Amino acid sequence: MAKKKILVSLLAISMISALALSGCGGSKESETGETKDGKTLVRFMVGGSAGELAQYEKAVDAFNEQSDKTQVKLIGVPGDNYNEKVLTQLKSKEAPDCFYSEEASYGELNNSDVLLDLTEYLDDGGSLLKRSDVPENLLESYTFNDKITGVPVDCNPMVIYYNADLFKELKIKTPQEYYDEGKWNFAALKETSEKLRDASKVGFVYENYWCPLYSMMFSSDEDIYADDMKTSGFNTDRAKKGLEYLDSNIKSKAFTYAGSLASGESADTLFVSGQAGMLYAGRWFVADFTDLGFTYDVAPFPYFEDPSQLMPAMPATPMVINKNTKNPDAVWEFVSFYCGKDGQKIRMEGQGNAVPTVDGLSDIVLTGTPEHAQYFLDAVDPALVYPKAEATHPGLTDSIMEEAEKMLVGEQTAAQALENINTVVDETLNKQ
Repeated sequence: MAKKKILVSLLAISMISALALSGCGGSKESETGETKDGKTLVRFMVGGSAGELAQYEKAVDAFNEQSDKTQVKLIGVPGDNYNEKVLTQLKSKEAPDCFYSEEASYGELNNSDVLLDLTEYLDDGGSLLKRSDVPENLLESYTFNDKITGVPVDCNPMVIYYNADLFKELKIKTPQEYYDEGKWNFAALKETSEKLRDASKVGFVYENYWCPLYSMMFSSDEDIYADDMKTSGFNTDRAKKGLEYLDSNIKSKAFTYAGSLASGESADTLFVSGQAGMLYAGRWFVADFTDLGFTYDVAPFPYFEDPSQLMPAMPATPMVINKNTKNPDAVWEFVSFYCGKDGQKIRMEGQGNAVPTVDGLSDIVLTGTPEHAQYFLDAVDPALVYPKAEATHPGLTDSIMEEAEKMLVGEQTAAQALENINTVVDETLNKQ
C-alpha cells in the first residue's frame, strides 16, 4: 500500500479537525433550529476517516444545493470514540437530529427508546426512500417492537479476496474454479489454504470478529438466535463442527490468525505484499487495492457442505433519527436523500468502499476491479446481518469473541470455547 505523503496527511488532519469543531459550541443557528436565511437546520453526526468524511460531505453539499427549505450541518467525529460521543450528545442541547448508529450502540439506543419510528415515512408513497428500497434482511434487523428505527446508508457483504496471479504461479486451483465446478465448500477452502501454506505462503488470514466467526459456525438454514431471543444455536452440531474446523485449520497453519501477527502486520498488508493468498472482507478494500502489483479477484464465502448453506456476513450501519428532534419531516427529507439512490450514488462514485442497498446502482460495483465484483451484489440478500439479540444485549458479542480468541491463541480447546460461549450466551439472554 502506498505511503501517504506528509502534505496529504496534514490536509486530512486539518479537514477532520474542522469537521469535528463544526459540532462544538452553541451557535445561534443550533439554538434556534434555523439558518440565517430561514431554512430549517438539521444536525447530522457521523464518525470516520478524512476520506470517509469527504465522501459524506459531498452528499451533504449536494442535498443542501437542491433543498429550498432545509440546511444540513455535518458534524464529523474522528478517532475511536464515536459511540461515546453520540451517547453524550444525545443528553445535551447539541444533540444531533440524525446520525450513524454503529453496532455497539444501536441496540442500546433502541432499548432506551430514543430513536424515531420511521415506518410512516417509509410507507409514504411520495418519499425518496421507501420500504421496498430496503433489503428484507436489513429491514428485519432494523425493526424493534414493530417500529422501524433505522435505514441502511449502504452495506458491505463480505467475500473472499484472493491473489489470482499467485494461484496461477503456484498452479493452485482458484476459488473461482472450485465455484464453477460446484465445489466451493469448506473442504475446498481448507485444501486451497494448505497448498498455499506448503508453498511457504499464508493461506487464509482469519480475523476474529462476528462476521467471519459466524460464517464459520452457522449456515443459512439455521437461526443463530430464536425469535424470542432466549435460546441460541451455539449448542448445535453445526456450530460445533464450524468451530472445530476453524480451530484445526489454525493449528495446522492452513489459516493464519491475524491477532498473532507481528507488529505492523495485518490481513491486508500480508495480502498487498503478496504473502497471503486469501482474506475475508467487504468492499472496503477495493479502493485500496487499485495499485497492486498483481491481479486479484473475489469469490463468495464458501458454504459448509451444500450450496444452500451459504452464509456470508454483511455489516450495514443504519442511519437513525433522534426521537426528540424538533423537525422530523425536515430530517427525513435529508435522510431519504442521503440513504436513497441519489445520496448513495454520490457517496460511492468511483471504486467506492461499499455496496448500494437501492436498485439501479449496480454499475457502481461492477465498474473497474475486481473481475467478479458481481459476487458483492449476489451476497446482499442471503447475507447474515448483525444479530438483533446481540444488538439488544450490549457486551454479548465481545464476550463471545473473547472465548473464540482464547481458542485461537491456544489457551483453550474448541470444545472448551464452545462450552464457555454457550454459558455466557445463556446467562446473558436469560438475565432478569
